[in-house]
Amino acid sequence: MDIVTHAMLGAIAASPFAASQPEAAAAFVFGSVAPDLDACSRLFGRKAFLAAHQTWSHALPVIAVVGGLAWVAREVCGVYAPWAPLALALGMALHALLDWTNTYGITLLAPFSRRRLCREWVFFVDAFVIASCLGMLGVLAWRLAEGRPLGWGFQLGWGCGLVGYGVGRVALRRRARRVCPPGTLSLVPSALVPWVYLGCARQGDEVLVFRVDALTQTVFEVERVRVLDADHRALLASLPEWRVMRSLSPAYHLVSRDEHEGGARLVCRDLRTRNFATRFGQLELQLDSTGAVAGRVFHV
Repeated sequence: MDIVTHAMLGAIAASPFAASQPEAAAAFVFGSVAPDLDACSRLFGRKAFLAAHQTWSHALPVIAVVGGLAWVAREVCGVYAPWAPLALALGMALHALLDWTNTYGITLLAPFSRRRLCREWVFFVDAFVIASCLGMLGVLAWRLAEGRPLGWGFQLGWGCGLVGYGVGRVALRRRARRVCPPGTLSLVPSALVPWVYLGCARQGDEVLVFRVDALTQTVFEVERVRVLDADHRALLASLPEWRVMRSLSPAYHLVSRDEHEGGARLVCRDLRTRNFATRFGQLELQLDSTGAVAGRVFHV
């Protein structure tokens, strides 16, 4: 999920403990956003960001080590905050597990496995989750303004409702999956409509892009895209941008080649993620008359 949603979820979950265990509550909120600090890898370039984001900082074994180090640091510094190290680790673990439900995948078990895992249960921006978080934060702000204790009843009811929503999304995705065409590579949830899923299926040298209504179990064909990977296999294999995006998505392909005087323009893009008409990961190559790469634009 996006970092703002993570922060809202962390703040709501920690709010019942803000008065009795303020250090632990603060540590939990920080932990709920800390894994996304790996976005600082962007300072070393786009390829470094893609290779590092949602990897080590999202791995449960690494998070356990971070919690242990936090406990050691607390002991050495003599800080009285007995539950803060555990709260930090729990916040980070919650962040990782929420990202595991999304689209691109995280290395949840690194360093024991570098495989990226994802469930595609919810999109990383989900309208219902954001609306429910804003509503719950409004309730908590109202109680604070009235001088009432935050308690835990509202938060528990909200949490149960959110879990129920997640279970419903899983059931809807399974229902949608039953009617997907052969060769389906991915089935990404819509960010706005819970029962709509955006899929793609490899069929020969084409990828079928489709939409599924899970309620009616109806499949709507959106487009057929001819993939040109085989025509430029050696060139693509030599590109670090291509390699990192292929590791993130099974439906990342070379989808167009436009000839022009003195060369050609190639476009590679991910056919899975079409929420908000994103160009994330799109790679545009300019080839000279010899077929060599004369320029490139990488949208990340």
